[in-house]
Amino acid sequence: MKFLYIIILFLFSIPALGQTIKGNITSTDGEPLSNISVKLEGTDFGTRTADNGDFTLRNIKPGTYTLVASGIGYSASKQNLIVINGKNNFMTLELDKATQQLSEVIIGSRRTRQRDKASSIAARLPLSNIENPQSINTVSNQVITEQGATDLNSIIKNIPGVVKAWSSVSAYYTSRGFNTRNYIRNGVSGYSTADPDIVNIEQLVAVKGPSGTLFGSTLASFGGVLNRITKKPFDTTHVEIAYQGGSYDLNRFTADINTPLNKDKTVLLRVNASQHYEGSFQDAGFLRSTFIAPSIFYKASDRLSFSLDAEFYNREGTSLPQITPVGPIQPGSTKIWASNPSQLPLDYKRYYGNNSVTLKDPARSFYGQVTYKISDQWTSQTNLTRTGTENTGNYLTFTLLKGDSALVRNVSNYPASLITISQIQQNFIGDFKLGKLRNRLVVGLEFYQNSSAFASNSLAGSGGRKAFDTLFVTRSMPNYELIGPANIANKLNGLAAIYSSSRVNTYAAYASDVINVTDRLSALLSLRVDRFNNKGTTNTTTNVTTGNYDQTAFAPKFGLVYQVVKDHVSLFGNYNNGFQNVAPATQPDGSVSAFKPQYANQLEGGLKAELAHDLLSATISYYNIKVENTLRPDVLRPTFTVQEGTQFSRGVEIDLFSRPVNGLLINAGLSYNDSKLTSANGTVNGLRPVNSGPDKTVNFYTSYILPFTSMQGLGVGFGGNYYSRNLIVNNTTNGQFYLNSYALFNGAIFYNRPRYRFAINADNLGDKQYYNGGFGTITPGMLRRYMATLTLIF
Repeated sequence: MKFLYIIILFLFSIPALGQTIKGNITSTDGEPLSNISVKLEGTDFGTRTADNGDFTLRNIKPGTYTLVASGIGYSASKQNLIVINGKNNFMTLELDKATQQLSEVIIGSRRTRQRDKASSIAARLPLSNIENPQSINTVSNQVITEQGATDLNSIIKNIPGVVKAWSSVSAYYTSRGFNTRNYIRNGVSGYSTADPDIVNIEQLVAVKGPSGTLFGSTLASFGGVLNRITKKPFDTTHVEIAYQGGSYDLNRFTADINTPLNKDKTVLLRVNASQHYEGSFQDAGFLRSTFIAPSIFYKASDRLSFSLDAEFYNREGTSLPQITPVGPIQPGSTKIWASNPSQLPLDYKRYYGNNSVTLKDPARSFYGQVTYKISDQWTSQTNLTRTGTENTGNYLTFTLLKGDSALVRNVSNYPASLITISQIQQNFIGDFKLGKLRNRLVVGLEFYQNSSAFASNSLAGSGGRKAFDTLFVTRSMPNYELIGPANIANKLNGLAAIYSSSRVNTYAAYASDVINVTDRLSALLSLRVDRFNNKGTTNTTTNVTTGNYDQTAFAPKFGLVYQVVKDHVSLFGNYNNGFQNVAPATQPDGSVSAFKPQYANQLEGGLKAELAHDLLSATISYYNIKVENTLRPDVLRPTFTVQEGTQFSRGVEIDLFSRPVNGLLINAGLSYNDSKLTSANGTVNGLRPVNSGPDKTVNFYTSYILPFTSMQGLGVGFGGNYYSRNLIVNNTTNGQFYLNSYALFNGAIFYNRPRYRFAINADNLGDKQYYNGGFGTITPGMLRRYMATLTLIF
């Protein structure tokens, strides 16, 4: 702590050299402009505006300068100024909008608001959030940075109603009562078997509700889409190097390097990278990873541009402790033997494994985009993606039986497994008038392919196979450390591995048109058709193929928006449709169950507000979703899956982001979800389905940075999350197994300067013991953790 104290004193004592130029840049309609380039002509001094339009230039020698402000979509502005010794300058600038083309929106241009950028990517149209008839929740880069986020769940906690569920290498989350995953990147496929590192994320966006019309059925959930908006190159040189260290051996290095590659600044490069190691609060467990994400943008002409991104991810770690807490129901009884984790004989700080049982999940992803301005009214956009992910090693899970408090250790072994995703998407985007009606239209064609070569073996205590071993957790455990690669290999010897391959091709066409009936009333009409060609899963040992089929599905979408206050307050409503083909499932006893497709329909309505200068950005919505052919756990065998009945999910969500005064930020949300099964087995009919997540959640984060004082840049932040009771294994007339409600709090102290940033963060301030859960398993959550971050800026 003495060393940390010395660092803080050093950072606060560094004197300011020269004078300071501060200011704020807005559009002519009063909206703050973020990411605008601000330079002193003929010098190396330059910066970019923050989300609220503010900028600061420091250490400027007295003299006469010309300040230049410019950004894509806005006409450049120049202003002369005189810097006088002993006097700081403050100025306000307004930029006129230039004619904005869709290519500028899609490649990550500087939009007025973060939600407008998220909206345009989600809609594939130049459509602001206030005009979009769908709920969109956005976590800004400022919130991500101030909270010291190190993983995806650290960001997702800021989205109303989205909660971590199954804790696999790529976690499941619940949204609006349904499971969803992080499979979308910049509006196209970003599939990965493991959640990628967050160093390349500029914003995280949740597009709520069934979104099959533009995202299809393969990557979208009935509860919504999680879309990672990544960092893009810009036209000035900027370098940030950071180190983050903390509890449980956290050691994390990150780098963000941006530079033009030629004098004309038509070729831009940005590289984001990380090296991460983190242990566990338990007696074993770790994650080690390396992530590199280069991005190149080339503007070939005023009409043609290219972008190419890549992500290289090497990851190795232990599996998160996934415990199935309710074993087989006891003979002669229909009652479950425990109702929540507090009744289980588990030691919260024990992993019940060791660091030798690991899984490797390397991934290689490539993303290309070609944008061509056909005319003043039409733009062509071509997206291409190619992703390859692997699994090799051992994955450890647990089943807790009543009997003698026996914890069964199961091992899934992956000699080699490869999943390859390919996507080609062609969009034609128009912004034109038919008569007096403005139309913003996207017409698209898409090909998506998911192919895998899969090899697996198991010691799983099911399907006629034995588990690795059993620990009796209330007694001494002499075999506790005996699990390891050598002993696993010995027990697998003689057991035949399963080798299989599969391929699914999806061909789609879609169209979405936003029609401005008046300057305040607009209607959205959309339709998608998918043709699924499932080649099935082939057992390459027996050469038997199962699950092959061809199918066609339609996904319509309708929406209305009326702007009560033009560009600032709107009422919206939508009908959304979703569709999912459900692959045959191999049950724990080795049997295969074939399932029917699932269909979802949503009605949603609400209010959006986007008040000037980030005074308030808010969405209030009510939704009602109906899903037919629901999948759920078997009542008597919770690890088995059955398809039965209809699920209704309805609720209210509130999301707000505000900067009410200079330096103060407020980000908060609330959600209530009421889900129930109908036309189902009598023991579950009318009850909330398991895996629907908690019915009530609250999230908030607020920070304050001292403005215009000798301590400018010093800030504090505080936030928290509340989750109500979560049913994750059983909810029947015979009993429940649920996770208790809990609240977590986090805090931050940080000091921002032009050339460095220093921060101290604390998560789970109350050192609360809690569990995440889903798909019949529970996972203990992180205990209190402290982190310190030092960022150098060049």
